Amino acid sequence: MTVVENNILAEKPSGAPAPELYRSVPKRRTLVRKYLRLDVAQSSRKHCTDPSQAQTASFHLKTLYLFTRSDIKTVLAPQIIFITAAVFSRESLTTAIDQTKYSNIQRLPLAILWIWLNLIVCGISNQRLADSIVEDEHNKPWRPLAAKRLTPAQAQRLLLGMIPLVVTVSAFMGGFKPTISMMTLLWMYNDLDGSSINIWARNAINTGGIMCFSAGALEVISGGDLLPKAWAWIGVTGAVIATTVQALDFPDMEGDQARGRKTIPLLYGEGIARGGLAVMVLLWSTACPLFWNLQPAAWAAPLGVGALMAALVMMRRNKKSDDIVAKLWCLWLAVLYVLPLFAA
Repeated sequence: MTVVENNILAEKPSGAPAPELYRSVPKRRTLVRKYLRLDVAQSSRKHCTDPSQAQTASFHLKTLYLFTRSDIKTVLAPQIIFITAAVFSRESLTTAIDQTKYSNIQRLPLAILWIWLNLIVCGISNQRLADSIVEDEHNKPWRPLAAKRLTPAQAQRLLLGMIPLVVTVSAFMGGFKPTISMMTLLWMYNDLDGSSINIWARNAINTGGIMCFSAGALEVISGGDLLPKAWAWIGVTGAVIATTVQALDFPDMEGDQARGRKTIPLLYGEGIARGGLAVMVLLWSTACPLFWNLQPAAWAAPLGVGALMAALVMMRRNKKSDDIVAKLWCLWLAVLYVLPLFAA
């Protein structure tokens, strides 16, 4: 099952008060200075279990993969579905009208590469921060910095090298403007601490990140510029995610509360969050087929999955049911992504 989560830029913990787990941790600046003062030779000796392995290409490639491992099923796979459905739609969404379906498939690996390179930048930018490292040591110890595969200073240098590389690749391959927009959003989220303003600002930045991936990958696979219809569809799917992503918050409300995370169910109450989700799911299950002017038969899948999710989120309030709701949300979003295939 394809999983789509609105967490491209949201790996860094929000500006909520530090939970009990982190109160004994030094302040971010102190911790960052501590990491940055580590000597490179010393860090290589301490943080690489096998120094000879650290010099191999496979070691470095695995490190890059680990920066993006969480995003394979949450970003890469959903975006492949999104762009494939878009280029196979009967309605032209880009200016590359002379491209055949076969040529689009040939360009799919380029689009995947573009997505992955941008994911690397996102991953390093998010995971290099001191509080992110501390949290990953407890929750995702396989991540490169938590696993001591490299130091924060080395991650910073890697990021400084990756950004111009990805921008240059995008300038030649396509998706240049979405890449620049992505870098801006990362700067706002991490360096300007945009995640701590409020949950809606954080969701807006995260949704912007998803839309950048959609726009850039579609440019790359099509080899052309996006038409207004494509931009409108990207905007609609972004709004869908921004207004329904709380479906992923219900299964872990206890954990989020313990860690001091600000989520819609915890801020506004479970009843309001569930009711709002049900309403928005039914709304988008109707609006998206209308957007593509689909025949009545094509409405069955989005309305069916959406209605099931809305009913379950309102009628059952337990961990098992909430897990099912989260999976149904992922399936429902994938169904919406393929709607262009059924456009007249």
